[in-house]
Amino acid sequence: MKPIFVRGVSNQFRLTLAIILSVALLVANHRLDPIRQSLSSLLSPLQYLANVPGVMLDWSAEAFATRNMLELQNKELLRQQLVMSERLQRFEHVRQENERLRALLGSPVHMDSRKVVAEVMEVASDPFRQFVVLNHGSQTGVYVGQPVVDAQGVVGQVIEVSEFTSRVLMVSDTTHGIPVRVTRNDVRAIANGTGDIDQIELRHVAKSTDIIAGDLLVTSGLGNRFPEGYPVARVISVSRDDGQSYAVINAQPLAALDRIRYVLLIWPDETKPFTLPADLVGVVATDPASAPQNNVPANSEQPLGQATTPTPTQTSLTTTIGTDPAANNTAPNSSLNPTSNSVVAPNTNQPASSSTPIPNTSEVNQ
Repeated sequence: MKPIFVRGVSNQFRLTLAIILSVALLVANHRLDPIRQSLSSLLSPLQYLANVPGVMLDWSAEAFATRNMLELQNKELLRQQLVMSERLQRFEHVRQENERLRALLGSPVHMDSRKVVAEVMEVASDPFRQFVVLNHGSQTGVYVGQPVVDAQGVVGQVIEVSEFTSRVLMVSDTTHGIPVRVTRNDVRAIANGTGDIDQIELRHVAKSTDIIAGDLLVTSGLGNRFPEGYPVARVISVSRDDGQSYAVINAQPLAALDRIRYVLLIWPDETKPFTLPADLVGVVATDPASAPQNNVPANSEQPLGQATTPTPTQTSLTTTIGTDPAANNTAPNSSLNPTSNSVVAPNTNQPASSSTPIPNTSEVNQ
């Protein structure tokens, strides 16, 4: 006769087995990323299939739109287009002026980056994690750490990429941090998520820091993750309690994190070597304060009759001046003055000695 209650595995053995499996999973966590990506790629068709009802509903709403609704939308879009056109005209003037100032200062010009519009397929159901799933993956060129923005500001960054989809961690998540600066006075700080969809905070900010409610926070460009200048949040409250070591600063994200539908994936360009425009080379070259210093001693002991080998700076400077129509009016026997690095004509009041002939500019340039 079999007993009614059969004694199973002891609780100690179960606990030991659970501890061993937990430690093994912790150690092999980073090695399971390829498996996770493969599973995510295999499950991507199911995500697209689950998104079909929403797509059909949007298509039905657009198909059965009334004439009045279309007219209202058309008027609103026309008004927005006029406003954006006027703003674009002002921004174009500011952009050109900014490029000229950067050229004079020798600062690299920010190049336009590649952008792709992506659609949100899924929103995290976990209350402790705030992320969304996009319909673009490694086939589009999405990479881990890529910045994501919407029409108002920064949304977050990509933390996981599969073949057809990618997962974006939003700025409001507790594990997310982004370097920001205040546009009013360029104060830098780190904005961390609080777990609340419409609130982030600036931690470890001294109470004497000049930050007030209403300040706009934009990306500072530090960390080489987010490009500089994208809006992140606006400060809503600043508390400086005497009993606390740091100020308590709360801000509200500008991006509509609770209702985002379309986002923008950005590929920031790497910094490229800067070259002055052709119309500014002559201006910078003739300016003594901005001209580069040549390694030519003031008291040169080299005989004047011997041809000298020009430095790369002298060669480029002479070539630029030679091609400039205004600079071609100089005297034929002009030479480089080592103290000012500018082109000057020789003193005609002092005759040249026959024993020490002065080389002309063509010999020096060769």
